[in-house]
Amino acid sequence: LARLGLPMDCDAVLLVARGVPDDALRRALDDLPHLMLRRGDDHYLLGPPELGPAVAAVPGVAAGMSRPFPMGESLRVAQREAAWAVTHAAESGRGLVPYGDDTTGRWLPEDPAALGALVEYVLGEVLAYDEAHRSDLVASVRTWLEHNRHMRDAATALHIHPNTLAYRLRRFGELSGRDLDSSAAFAEVWLAISAARRLGLRT
Repeated sequence: LARLGLPMDCDAVLLVARGVPDDALRRALDDLPHLMLRRGDDHYLLGPPELGPAVAAVPGVAAGMSRPFPMGESLRVAQREAAWAVTHAAESGRGLVPYGDDTTGRWLPEDPAALGALVEYVLGEVLAYDEAHRSDLVASVRTWLEHNRHMRDAATALHIHPNTLAYRLRRFGELSGRDLDSSAAFAEVWLAISAARRLGLRT
């Protein structure tokens, strides 16, 4: 990056871009110093924060961007942040999601072990059920919460009947032991789902 003209005393970001070909990204980033690595359908981009707006302008892209960090730091945290953000971008239809846009997520701990413990405590039974039965209880609850608990809007987004969604919410409550009509349970479930997504788990 230094050889490409990026001052070593500036901050860098890591982006994960999904859904666009190599040449489209290269054209968009032609004037910016960056490193690019492709893994499957994802492109990992390392460079200055200006990469974000440039990538967001690429038609059809879904991209997630880490928080800025000093050059030379480990990329482990940045990779986790960018991976979480790109998943959120793909699900929400946004071109770019910077990590930290989720106001709830900022209150979660950084420690993966603590995040995993929260997910297991709140969602463990339901995730195991989804895995064993190929069901979508956690995804249904997440979509319902993202649509501000509007049953019809969430059901439309999931392409299911509202009665089917109502059943899934009841089943989630039975397995998790949490009444989603309770404000305390609502907050706990939302934090656990945010933690699962930060860890890159399917929800």
